[in-house]
Amino acid sequence: MLYGQNNPCIVLIYALVITGAAAMDKGLFLYNPKSGDQSIKNKIDNIIKKFQKSDIFLVPFRMFDAMDDDKTLKKLLESEKFSFIILSGGDGSLNYLVNFLMKNGINLPLGVFPCGTCNDFARGIGMTDNADDWVNVITSGKTSLVDTGCVNGDRYFIGNLGGGAFAGASYNTNNEMKRALGPAAYYLKALGELPHIDSFKIRVETRNYSIEENVILFIILNGKNAAGFSNFLKQADVSDGLFDILLFKNAKPAELVNILVKMVSSGLSDDRNIVYLRAGECRLESDKKIQICIDGEQGPFLPIDVRCIHPGLKIFVNY
Repeated sequence: MLYGQNNPCIVLIYALVITGAAAMDKGLFLYNPKSGDQSIKNKIDNIIKKFQKSDIFLVPFRMFDAMDDDKTLKKLLESEKFSFIILSGGDGSLNYLVNFLMKNGINLPLGVFPCGTCNDFARGIGMTDNADDWVNVITSGKTSLVDTGCVNGDRYFIGNLGGGAFAGASYNTNNEMKRALGPAAYYLKALGELPHIDSFKIRVETRNYSIEENVILFIILNGKNAAGFSNFLKQADVSDGLFDILLFKNAKPAELVNILVKMVSSGLSDDRNIVYLRAGECRLESDKKIQICIDGEQGPFLPIDVRCIHPGLKIFVNY
C-alpha cells in the first residue's frame, strides 16, 4: 500500500524502495498538490528521477487527502526507516509539518521546496523554487539547527506570528486570487483594510522588558522574511535563540506609507513608529479580543505565551 497515492508508476518506485534499496538513503517526500500555482504535480517525476540518480529513493505522500493525515503519516514513519523528510508546499503546509514533528518528537532532517504563495521561511534559508537547485541542496547534505517557536505550550511555528492590521490577510484571501497574483493578493487585501484600521493597547512582558503601547500591528519574527517581503528584518537570525519583536505604533497615514517603504528597504528597526526588541520568550496581552496569525494560519486569541525552542529542528539550508 502506498500512503496518499494510487499512481501505478509511483507504486512501482515504492516497490523498488522496499525490495531493492535497503542500502540506499531513503527520504519521505510530502507534497501539497494545492499549494501555490499547483505546479508541483508536474514536477514530481523529475524530482524523483534526480534523487534516484544520487542513489536516494523517495516515498511520496500526498498531503491533506484525509482528516486522519496525522495518524497515517505517523504510521508510515514508524514502519519505514527514513534518512530525511522533504516537503513541497507553502508556509501553511510547513506549519502543519513543524507541528507534527515537534509534537511527535521526530528529529529527522527536513528539506523545504517552496511552492506556496509567500514561502517566507524557505526563502529566508536560501531555498528557491528551482527544482534542480533545490535537489542539489538536499543531496549536498548541508543542514543547520534552526529555532522553533511555541505558543501556549502546544502550538508551534517556524516563521512568524502576528496580530492586528493586515495579520489575517493570508487566511482571509481567496485561494484563486492567491494563485493568480501570488503575494500581491495579500497586499491588495491589506490595502482594502487601510480605511478600517483600529488601534489597540498591547502589553509585552519579557525577562528584561515590560512595554505597553497603543499599536495597530505586532509581529514576532523567527527569520528575515515576512508577508512576502525579502529581508523584512535583515539582521534577524533563525538560529540565535531569540525572536525579533516588532510593535507598530498607531501612526498617521503618511507615516504608515513610510513604514511600508521601509519594509521593502529593510529599515524597519530604525523607524520611530516601531518598537523593536529581542527576546527568547514573552507574554502578550491586550485590552481587545485580538486573534493572532501563525505562519499564515489562524491562531488563538491574546493573551499568549511565546517561547523560543533553541535548538529546534534540523533543516537543509542553502547559505
